[in-house]
Amino acid sequence: MKYTAILEKLRSHGYTLPQSLAELADNSITHNAKNIWVYMFWSDDTGKNSFIMVVDDGDGMNEDELINRALTFPDQENIDKGENNHSVYGAGLKTGSFNHCRSITIITKKNKLLKKTLNFKDGITSNMPNCINHRFIKTHLERFEKQKSGTIVLWTDLDRITQLRAVDRGPNFYDDCDKSKKHFKLVYHKYLTENKVNLYFNGTEEINRTKAFDPFYRNNSETIKLENSEISFLKGGSTILKPYIIPKDTGKENLGKSKNDLQGLYFLRNNRVIDYGGWFDLGEKNADRIWASNERFNRLRVEVTIPIETSKDWITTDKTKVIIPGYAENKIRKSLIQIRKNYLEIIGQMREDQENEPVNETLKKKNELIRMLRNSVLNDDELLKIEKSIKELNE
Repeated sequence: MKYTAILEKLRSHGYTLPQSLAELADNSITHNAKNIWVYMFWSDDTGKNSFIMVVDDGDGMNEDELINRALTFPDQENIDKGENNHSVYGAGLKTGSFNHCRSITIITKKNKLLKKTLNFKDGITSNMPNCINHRFIKTHLERFEKQKSGTIVLWTDLDRITQLRAVDRGPNFYDDCDKSKKHFKLVYHKYLTENKVNLYFNGTEEINRTKAFDPFYRNNSETIKLENSEISFLKGGSTILKPYIIPKDTGKENLGKSKNDLQGLYFLRNNRVIDYGGWFDLGEKNADRIWASNERFNRLRVEVTIPIETSKDWITTDKTKVIIPGYAENKIRKSLIQIRKNYLEIIGQMREDQENEPVNETLKKKNELIRMLRNSVLNDDELLKIEKSIKELNE
């Protein structure tokens, strides 16, 4: 059938599992969810009855929204509806989901409870997948029915994952779950730090909630904020580059990337990170070499706002990458050259001050003590060292 052929084509976008789950979270945030719960269940060695389920307490959908927007490709152009709107092309739920499964079930509640499935065999149908009777899902459905509103998206027939060798299926599944937590931690950092959304993985307790994290360390006293650079584009819209010199000692950021990889540009659209890390193939004008990610600039991170009016010029159709449009390259490059120059001057001055500063043994001991206390798990040797340091400071 024609619809099946369309769905098959959607599977070539190359979404990672974290990126696909973020498409579902985007929809939840767009529809005013305060809480989003992600559940990943691996059934057995074959993974036949495994499922992934995302639940929210947002606005929910009526029948028209469910059938004609969520489960089909909307005829109308997406209209931005404010700072929480994360739909760019209106196809993220379908394209993201079908990169990993062959069946999507949506259960939603607005004025009444609605249930529909979109799969390769039947298209849109009222038939529910077998796992709908799984005790875990039944428990959550009972709880969901008591909510005022919200939506559940259930992925079944996870064929892309079950194609792996049996020994790799389960471990890879839960490894992807851990990667998704890290992805959400960064992509939605503004929502987390401003306490606008709670994101949970595989549970409802505090231990399952994604902890707030700011890649720019705005509230850290050692962070240095450089001057913003505002740019307007003739084609429409404007952007602001907000550069930060992050603290030298940030500890382990637990994002699955090195500090070198995390330097550079962070592109945000409506407070949601679209793409980040590195210098996006920019470099000095008329030079063959592009700026590489190296230790020299590994404390420089720049927040860049994507113009809403021209978002589609910047964001790929799968909404996972940013490609700076030609008309913006030179202006952004010019601003970054100045930002990088300012950064090097400040870093150089800081090093010079440190070299000229007389050695203060008491200060060194205090700093060492603080570093040790930052570690939540202390061994016996470290405890003895702390005791000794305290005695020396009091002498």
